[in-house]
Amino acid sequence: MLTGTPLRGRRVTLAVVPTRSRTPRALRLLVVALVLVLVGAACESGVSEPTTATGGATTTAPVVTTTTLLTSIPPGSIPGATSPSISQEVAQALRHEIGMLVLEVEEARRLPYLRIPTVTILDETDFAARVRTSMEEDLDPVELAGDQAIFELLGMLDGSIDLYEFLIELFTEQVAGFYDPDSEELVISVSGDGITPLQRVVIVHELIHALTDQHFDFNDVYEARIEDSSGDDASSLLALVEGDATYQQFLYLESMDPGEAAEAVLESLSFDTTVYDSAPAWIKQELAFPYEQGLAFAGFLINENGLRGIDEAYLRPPISSEQILHPHKYLRFERPTELAPLKATLEGWELFDEGTFGEWGIRMLLIGSTRPGKATQAAAGWGNDRYRAFLSGDDAAIAWVYEGETIQDAEDLATALIAHVRSSMNAGAPQESGGGLLFDGESTYVFIDRVDERIYFVASTDPMAGVSLREQLGV
Repeated sequence: MLTGTPLRGRRVTLAVVPTRSRTPRALRLLVVALVLVLVGAACESGVSEPTTATGGATTTAPVVTTTTLLTSIPPGSIPGATSPSISQEVAQALRHEIGMLVLEVEEARRLPYLRIPTVTILDETDFAARVRTSMEEDLDPVELAGDQAIFELLGMLDGSIDLYEFLIELFTEQVAGFYDPDSEELVISVSGDGITPLQRVVIVHELIHALTDQHFDFNDVYEARIEDSSGDDASSLLALVEGDATYQQFLYLESMDPGEAAEAVLESLSFDTTVYDSAPAWIKQELAFPYEQGLAFAGFLINENGLRGIDEAYLRPPISSEQILHPHKYLRFERPTELAPLKATLEGWELFDEGTFGEWGIRMLLIGSTRPGKATQAAAGWGNDRYRAFLSGDDAAIAWVYEGETIQDAEDLATALIAHVRSSMNAGAPQESGGGLLFDGESTYVFIDRVDERIYFVASTDPMAGVSLREQLGV
């Protein structure tokens, strides 16, 4: 679920699990209450009325559709289960209101639903139980223990939290609704007396997912990227999907009666954030990535080419977090530098994971040890990277090769990595070794070397494993 970190490939629910390796049982696209706090980000990202484009020009235009939209939904015709605590009369009224939102979403997104979406309406207690059960089914405690070991090796976690339990608690606290592409089901929470303004905004967000899934079938592309590719490309697709929904969510918020819009924002601010507040800074950034950075990406495409720009992006999805962070690189479809997969192995160790950190992942690696501006600058020269992570009992090791766009880019990142190792990885004092820097502390072995645009990075809790990986990298 947490987009953008090293090893963040398993996208469960809103894709905020900080791992990349194994394919999830299900992708669930969640909306967290925190996204409503990003109203300022919406303004900064240029959220405005959708536009249509003629040639290269962007012009404000009335709603124009080339397909027939659903014109009416009889009250109560939205299919789906309902919590037993919600009376039949109230449920019918809720489904009628959701039916009206379906029509508004079609109008705003300028696409017709091909099928009336299924909406499961739960009371707050049943919804929290549904989220917790889903998380417990989708998250593997054994795999997350491995992820935790790698994060602790890299200095991103300090051993004070159990990652599996923490993520379950985090999402049970923060999730306000979700869409499951496998079952094409929206699951929403409602109050006892009906849908609140905040819940309407959440429903709009998830209805956008249901609509775009029907037209662009993004789940198959996402799962293929998780299983067969770098992981960074899966994060970029997720940012497109969530950015599209968040953009439309804010348009809907802006269209609400001012009093109701203020009530929605205040309601989002009243959410319990006890678990979220205790999270490391990079987990908070990861949680926001697909919404905040995806929103900026969607706003850029719409400002350039109208809603057609978003539709075309589903047909040619972004392939890296770099393209999300720098949308002009997406429009040029600037591809990563060619970089061969790593072949390093460790006899008797499990190859736990392999993939690409990406520009965003490098930012998250550095965020705990480097000022945000410097972390952004150090990661911005990303050309490509590859890593392999290994486990053996309580030991963890990683080999990583990074290719900068220029020598200066590699120098900037190498400097930031050295500072990170010194402050966060408990690796002792550095010494020159073979042209690079060796940190050989009591509990962690780290080696960093830069050769022109390329950086070689090795870390391990077992020095012999670190030596072996370094030898296999040829440094």
